[in-house]
Amino acid sequence: MAPLPNGRYIIRSVGARKFVGRSPREDYSLLPKRVILLPDGVQAPFFEFQSTDRGTKILAGGNSTAEIDRNLFAVLLPEPPAEDWKIQAIPQSGKNRYIITKSNGYEGWIVGDDSPEAQIAIRPLIIGPSEPPFYPPNEVWEIVPYN
Repeated sequence: MAPLPNGRYIIRSVGARKFVGRSPREDYSLLPKRVILLPDGVQAPFFEFQSTDRGTKILAGGNSTAEIDRNLFAVLLPEPPAEDWKIQAIPQSGKNRYIITKSNGYEGWIVGDDSPEAQIAIRPLIIGPSEPPFYPPNEVWEIVPYN
């Protein structure tokens, strides 16, 4: 299946049933910004997808995303470098369902816990031994175009 085209998308955790984005309460420093499960009532922000020859850059709030200490951040400076993510459709989990992995294909975005404003973690994915493979809901993302 072809990757998602360049554009703006909303991302929602299938397991936690919450939208994902940068915290609505950020400081004004140039430090990396956490990408979290958003509180109820916060309007879903868009992520921008930009295809590269190695994957897809995913921008949150206009800034590239990267893994830092096994968590997902939007980075405002050139270091750490932006990640080229692999976005893989998993239609066996439903319409508009995907997993998002690093270029290695086995570590990806997960909801480590569903506490309020939990940060999105980067961990090895659990893949159920079936054909097609099964992924737990905390590893599955609903990705739809932003209107």
